[in-house]
Amino acid sequence: MPHLLHRRTFLAALALAPFLGSRLGAQTDLPQPPLPATDTAGIQAGWTMLVFPDTQNYAKYGKNQGNFDRMCRWVAENREAWKIRLALHEGDIVEQNDIAVGGGQGGGDQDSTSQWKSARRSLDLIRDQLPIVMATGNHDYGPRSAENRNSQFPKYFPLDWNRHTLPQAKGGILIETAPNAFGEQTLENAAYEYKPPFGRPILLVSLEWAPRKAAVDWARAVFARPRYANHLGILLTHCFLNDNNLRDGQGENLRGKPGNPHWYRTGKGGDTHDGEDLWNALVKDAPQIQMVFNGHVMGAHVGYRADKATAGHTVHQMLFNAQGLGGGSYEKGNGGDGWMRLVTFEPDGKTVSVRTFSPLKLDAGKSPWWDHPRWRFTLKLR
Repeated sequence: MPHLLHRRTFLAALALAPFLGSRLGAQTDLPQPPLPATDTAGIQAGWTMLVFPDTQNYAKYGKNQGNFDRMCRWVAENREAWKIRLALHEGDIVEQNDIAVGGGQGGGDQDSTSQWKSARRSLDLIRDQLPIVMATGNHDYGPRSAENRNSQFPKYFPLDWNRHTLPQAKGGILIETAPNAFGEQTLENAAYEYKPPFGRPILLVSLEWAPRKAAVDWARAVFARPRYANHLGILLTHCFLNDNNLRDGQGENLRGKPGNPHWYRTGKGGDTHDGEDLWNALVKDAPQIQMVFNGHVMGAHVGYRADKATAGHTVHQMLFNAQGLGGGSYEKGNGGDGWMRLVTFEPDGKTVSVRTFSPLKLDAGKSPWWDHPRWRFTLKLR
């Protein structure tokens, strides 16, 4: 996969000198949230949304598949301590969507059937406990990486795979779906209404990899509905913010660079959106979107920016990805060191505490917390 190696090399270099200064500083000016004495101590109040980054490097090697199992087991075992009520997956569930033989040369040793089955097995450990909302990434399409818009995602994660994300009429949180590129109703483009233990209800929309215009138009119409005007809006998509705190397609992150959605075959025809496209076509004018989550980008693996939307509220945009950590993306690595995010909504309804945790570090007898202001920070909602 030469284009991915190019991107990784580019972003790894980009992550060095330019970020030794302020860009590696605090995400916000607010104090960092405290770390608990133990991982099982959890939180005393509030509720938590768990965020899984790209899991492709767990899926593509047989030896790493158990690491994603371990992450999900920790969620199951500590769900009540941390009051985890919702989970997000940022896409790139697998490394190769449709190959018959393991990839080699950094592409893993598992065929696509094994990769998809392992991801489903891991998430099945928690699917009866809470809603899991998933985005799709470039590696979830085509044979290896978005050569086309064919995906096995609907096969392994069909509309009825999680009882918590069934349609609202059936007791779930799903509002509706929009057709994928082949006119099929799948969870690739889906809108959910989640009612947390306290505070405002949440309107959560997940979008396909490099969303087509039809998908973005649908999402914009959902966010514009008067019944959701006072909801907290969250957008989940695979590619939006880069690790230099600029949206993909913004400024130096020019459209067409490796890794930008327009660079892939799925984007060559122009019917696609990168981060800057999504900001202009959807996010900045949505009356209630205050949070955007994405993965996809390596380098520093994290990014954050806050911008004022048209209506005057702040939109917190967050990149979180760990796939290049724990030895990188190759055979020597463990798939990403087990890092995942615990995003806690505090009782005041405005404060959000972001912490990053790894059960693999815990098992190794090391601190399971990433204690750095880019990985542990606080933000305020309106």
